[in-house]
Amino acid sequence: MRPNRLTKSRANLLTNSPTTRLVTHRSQGLKLNGLKLNGLKSQSLISGLMISLALVVGLSSCRSGSTSNDTASNTASENVSVKSDLENVETNVRITVPSGWTAIKEGQRRSTDIYAVSPDKDLYAAVLSESASVLSQFDLEDNAEQYRWLIQKELDTFEKETRTGTTTIDNDPALQYEIRGQVKGTPVVYLHTTIKGTDSYYQVVGWTTAADYSENKETLQTIIKSFRAL
Repeated sequence: MRPNRLTKSRANLLTNSPTTRLVTHRSQGLKLNGLKLNGLKSQSLISGLMISLALVVGLSSCRSGSTSNDTASNTASENVSVKSDLENVETNVRITVPSGWTAIKEGQRRSTDIYAVSPDKDLYAAVLSESASVLSQFDLEDNAEQYRWLIQKELDTFEKETRTGTTTIDNDPALQYEIRGQVKGTPVVYLHTTIKGTDSYYQVVGWTTAADYSENKETLQTIIKSFRAL
């Protein structure tokens, strides 16, 4: 995909969107089943956060602030170990992760709705939502293409993308691609899924190093397919 394929309207959206590494944080909260506070400090987490910078992108500037409820304020300030469901009560999205994964606190997950890691295996997953009304002038294929282009331009080296056979998530239309490239000399693979919901577009993404991808692809795919817009 090349930037010169962008329409003028699309280019304006990208110019005015939070596609850089300086983004405005939304006040979001996670509701977690089976909470256990965990002061996670590991090099794998730091590396994962660096890799994830490419994911903190959007096609619109629709990033309104909101007020957290008690659950949100109690859980968003710390990284926590989780056993199963991760739900953002502000944006009404949920994924299910295996036992041992860690939910990342708001200040580190930037504009993502949900961001979780498996530090022992260098696995990462994130959800990001945007208003469908803002993006309605473009279809699923086009929006998915632009999301992938935004990721590709953040990679130090983009190698290739491959479309998978996934076409629906929770009965909503979806497009999924494997995106391969390098970040700071490390080969990485994103399993990137764009979902067209009733009121929003969603990016649901799992990623890891290329060396670990084959062994953990099924786990990442299971997390992606667990996505629910509530």
